[in-house]
Amino acid sequence: MNWHAAIGILSSIALFAPVVLILAFGLLRRKSYLALFIYCLLAFTYNLMTENIIIVPRSFERTWGIINNLLDFPLMITFLMMFSTSVAQKSRMKLYLVVYLCFELVVMIFFGLSIKTITIVMGPGLVLILIISSYFFFEKVQQSIIHIKALGKAFLTAAIVFAYGCFSFIYVMHYVIEMPDVPNIFLIYFLVTIVYCSLLATGLFIENKRIRKLEELLVTRKELHRFFNDEKSPATSGKTPDREWKWN
Repeated sequence: MNWHAAIGILSSIALFAPVVLILAFGLLRRKSYLALFIYCLLAFTYNLMTENIIIVPRSFERTWGIINNLLDFPLMITFLMMFSTSVAQKSRMKLYLVVYLCFELVVMIFFGLSIKTITIVMGPGLVLILIISSYFFFEKVQQSIIHIKALGKAFLTAAIVFAYGCFSFIYVMHYVIEMPDVPNIFLIYFLVTIVYCSLLATGLFIENKRIRKLEELLVTRKELHRFFNDEKSPATSGKTPDREWKWN
């Protein structure tokens, strides 16, 4: 095994780390984390195919890669909705998602499941994700300075900004300029993925601790509420009510 293949395997392990953490922490019940779970699982599977760990026909690998790229941005937009702090902000995110899905559909109608389709849709998708994630990143960093509870989300948004900034560079090199040095482009992708998923895993770990503390506080609050309600309830007397002693 050469070092290039070793880096590829390490990147696959890195992609699988968020999948394991989301399952272990029970975060699948949250829609945004479900989107991240599917995103990482698809990319992890594709990595295994490109590294020939999973042997499939070349045509199947190519189709999987195209589908993976088409789902990349809708899934990431869905995940980024988690960072919305208002109803209006979440509504705008949903609008971005619908518009982008319609854009992908129109391009697929004209060019089908092809590299041409990927080349067209990835450019706007990368720009969109980079802008949205950068906005949330600066917002969460500011919040984490004041409130440590925002630190997990700051790590998650930092991971996305770093990754999609690097993916934009790879997109230009591979799809726009069409550089022939594909192995080295893949090597850059693998290295970026390792850093990206390490930041994601760190963010998930910190965020899970915050969620657990919130859940514990909610349980404590319910128990206190029940306790004080019981204290306020009038004690039931064993005596017969006075009205039953009235003479007719």
